Amino acid sequence: MLAGAGVIALIVFNLRHSPEWRHFDWHELLATAVTAEPGLLFIALITVFVSHLVRAVRWQLLMMPVKHGSLRILFKGQILGFSSIYMIGRTGEVVRPAYIARKEEVSMSSMMAVWLLERILDEICLVLLFSLALMALPIEMTTRRGSAVLVTLRHAGDMLLVLAIIIVALVVVFRWKTEFCASMVVKALVFFPERFRHGARRFLNSFSDGLRAVQGPRGLFGAIVLTGLLWGVNGSTFWLVLHSLRGTLGGLPWLAAALVMFCASLGLVVQFPGIGGGYQVAIILALTEVFSIQAAVATGAAILIWLLISLPIMAVGLGILVHEGITLRKLEALAEQGEAAVESGG
Repeated sequence: MLAGAGVIALIVFNLRHSPEWRHFDWHELLATAVTAEPGLLFIALITVFVSHLVRAVRWQLLMMPVKHGSLRILFKGQILGFSSIYMIGRTGEVVRPAYIARKEEVSMSSMMAVWLLERILDEICLVLLFSLALMALPIEMTTRRGSAVLVTLRHAGDMLLVLAIIIVALVVVFRWKTEFCASMVVKALVFFPERFRHGARRFLNSFSDGLRAVQGPRGLFGAIVLTGLLWGVNGSTFWLVLHSLRGTLGGLPWLAAALVMFCASLGLVVQFPGIGGGYQVAIILALTEVFSIQAAVATGAAILIWLLISLPIMAVGLGILVHEGITLRKLEALAEQGEAAVESGG
């Protein structure tokens, strides 16, 4: 909760002291939040949890060749994993596969393989949604910075697609030629200690076993369908929040919300020209520069989207921690154990 409040305070501080936002109307921000339609926000809240349920079903399909996982455990794993990112930082990424591996009594390498496959599917789906939005929406930039932002988005989308294709190709080659690829990697690590190179080889061999275990054709096809459904639900969350604020935001089509969602995802890794990066900042930038929404309205929408997506998941995640007797220290230890298991080929 304190971390969330700190993030919001930092956004407000940056906006207030940035020359691009000197005409920012704080009264309009408050009015935007107050006039939100509660019914649409409630439906959006439901879609947030539906998206995690879809993730759990997708995980269940991908791990089917290893074990028929419990949907209850997998759903808890999704909630706990994403809330861990807010609570302990990026190391929380490992909590999902580590928690599921421990609860289901399967190898960590197979769950890391599931994690990698779902990340690849997510990247490809996001880029395809972004491309569809650019083709279908009548977007015309009227400012130099808006044009620069759109160029950045196009380049980032192209880079993500190329990266996803490269990763898929590497995964396929690695699965077919594990011993050759492992030998090449170990040779490239010739300047590292023998213990480190031995651990790297064990990890690569174990990870290859994990990939072989989870890549059932029926599971992959089902995972592709569920990935489309997942990002349809996620895009609907954005669309519902935007429509709950009525006005100009209420007139944006679903694909516009999907484009904003793509920008939000990019904001975690990409620096936009003239303003930087960040989840909320990227939403604000997309709404103001691409769709010409007023700064105060866009900021209200960005903060509301972030609160709706993060705080309920954090609250349920904390509830899971309390119910299972897991402290934040133990959560960090779980993430460290997961990383250690991967390194040792567990």
